[in-house]
Order: sequence, then structure tokens, then C-alpha cells
Amino acid sequence: MTTTTDVRLPGSFHRLWSASLASNLADGVGMVVMPLLAMRISDDPFVVSVISALAFLPWLVLGVISGAVVDRSDRRRVMGLGALARAGAYVALAVIAGTVGIPLWLLFATVLVAACIETLADGAAQAMVPTLVPTARLDTANSRFQAGELVMQGMVALPLGAALFSVAVPLPLAVGAVAYAAAAVLVLTLPRAAGRPTPEPKAPVVDGPRESIWAATGAGLRYTFGHRDLRGLVLVTACIALTMQFAQGALMFYLVRGVGVPEAALGLLTAGMALGGVGGAIGSPALARRFGRRVAMITATAVAGAAFVVLALVPSGTAGIVVAALTMAVGALAGTAWNVQSSTVRQMIVPGAMLGRVNGATRTLVWGLAPCGALLGGLVSRIDLRLPLLVGGGLALVAAVLAVPHLKFVDHIPARESVLADEEVLTPA
Repeated sequence: MTTTTDVRLPGSFHRLWSASLASNLADGVGMVVMPLLAMRISDDPFVVSVISALAFLPWLVLGVISGAVVDRSDRRRVMGLGALARAGAYVALAVIAGTVGIPLWLLFATVLVAACIETLADGAAQAMVPTLVPTARLDTANSRFQAGELVMQGMVALPLGAALFSVAVPLPLAVGAVAYAAAAVLVLTLPRAAGRPTPEPKAPVVDGPRESIWAATGAGLRYTFGHRDLRGLVLVTACIALTMQFAQGALMFYLVRGVGVPEAALGLLTAGMALGGVGGAIGSPALARRFGRRVAMITATAVAGAAFVVLALVPSGTAGIVVAALTMAVGALAGTAWNVQSSTVRQMIVPGAMLGRVNGATRTLVWGLAPCGALLGGLVSRIDLRLPLLVGGGLALVAAVLAVPHLKFVDHIPARESVLADEEVLTPA
């Protein structure tokens, strides 16, 4: 009898994953270099906040529309051409930085354009996973995507980008351009079938004119919130994200002022969170196999909420710093485990032709509520620095209980095969 672990990931998935790793390296370099460039250009701290806002804004405005584009296009080309476009932008920025200097408006424009392209490229990458991977291995595939993102962005790109920037401003931009170019080559040489949605059994063939982008976007929203199980999953995910961001609204301030963490040590705590996240990504498939997917998802939410409550109760001083570091790592582990499972469930229940739009709608809702939660948490922290952690963690525990009936379906999803047979994976377009 063939078990879940007997089904190996196809070579085409490893090529897509390698492209994602390269792209995440470039993304992470940009995350550290763009704010540093802004600080070189201006002494106004508001300028740095504008950089963050511009990187986030396209997901709120274009998430669902980008998903519709992904569902109507060859997903290989969307991701590959997006990587090439960002590589070109980084090359241009590196040349300008090394010659005449970068004007602030150009930096803003580059960040905004790169973020707009990211909504397309990331959506295409996520939508290709179930095309390449059979259901039995989706957990493992998603865990590798999550772990790879955490490692490349949080543990490789950020220190590498900062170190190269200190040597010469164009250097990290050049590295980012090379990484994007490598991602483009990898994804554009995937088999042609990788760019097509997974065919649905007995799907009707529809003749006539192609629906407009706006009609496709509307269809994606209707499907996302009209499908009972999917709607429940999306709303639970959004509620959890809201509580987590509420809890973290003033986290760094609390760690420094409340627990006594030296500012120079904050990077170590962040690295510990990244390691915890990698552990959660790697361990999530095993937890789902051992205890069932619903139990794994509910437990992950409860553990993350409990971690925030414990973090709010740690004493100041050395012992408190150690406990805080461990607690944050555990919380990151649990949060990433949820992310892996929720991604897998979406890929299992959503038709391939609709997956880009559903992912876009989910991100728009989740990422739209997240800053609201962070702002509310920041306001509540004015009363007491521990209060956002206590309230946010408590609400996450409540969300875990309320999510139980909405996630009953996750243990009873029928399996399906991927589009590509393993022998096809090395045949490019």
C-alpha cells in the first residue's frame, strides 16, 4: 500500500521551489536595502514609513485583480516575466546609485512597481504548486515554501543585504538582480503544463467570448465567499491574523521597555522566531498526519495564543529575556504550522482555474485587517504594554475554540492527482 510519505515530490516542483528561493532572496535584500537607501536620501523617519506602506499597498488594492490575471494567464510566464522585470529595475537602480545618486521619487516608484509585480508573481507561484504536486504531498510542498521563505528572507537576505550595503550601495541591488534573473530562468523552463490550472473532473467546456477581467474578479470574490467551507477557512484565517497583529502592535517597544531586551539583541530574538517558524513549517505535515488536519490547525492557533499570554507575563531581566525568546520562537512555530495547513486546504478545495483569485482575495482580507489589528494593539499599549499581548493572545484562544465547527471539513477532502506525471518534469516548453 502506498502511503503519503511514499509519494515523492516531482522534479518540476523542486525547480519551482528553487525559483521561489531565489526570488525570496531578492525580496529579502530589497526589504533591507530600500529603507537604508531612504535613510541615505532623507533624515525624515516618515520617508521610511512611506517605503513600508508602498510595499504593502498593492496587496490591498490589486490582490484580487492580480489573482484574476494569474488565472487567465500562463502562470510560468507571469512569475518569470515578473522576476525579469524586477531584475531590470534593480539593475537600473544599481547603476543610478553608483553614478548620479537615486532621487527619492525614483526609490518610491521602484518599491511600488516591484510590489505590484509581486502580487502577480507570488500568486502565480502559489497557484502552480497544486498543478505540480499530488494532494498527498501538498503539506510537504507548502512546508518547504514556508521554510524557504523564512530562511532566505529572514536569515540570509537581511544580514547579507545589510553587509553588502555597508560596502557599496549598488552591491546588494546587483545581487538581488542576479537572484531574480535566476528565478526567471528556472520558472520559464518548467513544462508548459505547469502554467495551466489543474483540470477539474467533468468540467464543462464553455464556448463564446472570454469573460472580462472585472467579471473574472467578481467571480473569484463570489466563489470565495459563496463556498461555505472556503468562506469559513478564510474568515477564521482573517480573525487569527487580526488577533496576532493586535498582540504584536507594540511588541518591540514592550520587549525593550518592559522586558529589558537590549536593542542590539532584538536581531537575535528575530532570528529565533525565524528558526521557530522553520521548525513549524517542517513539522506541520507530520502533525497533520499524526493527529489529523483539524486538530493540528486548532492546536497551532491555541499554542500561538497561549504564547502571547505567556509573553505578557514574563518578568524583566535576564530570565525574562530568555523566556521571551523561547516563547516567541514557539509562537512563530505555531503560526507557521497554521500557514502551511491553511494553504494546503485552499489548494485542495479550490478549482485550479480559480486558485489565483481565491489566494488574492484571502490576502487582501487578511493583509487588510492585519494593520488594523496592529494599530489597535498600539493604541491599547498606551494603557499598559502587556495588555495587547494578553488581549490578543486571549482572543486567539477564543478563535481556536470558535474555529472548531468551521474546520470539520478539512479531514474529509478527497485527493486528486497533479497535472504533470513525474516523467514530464524535465521537459521545458
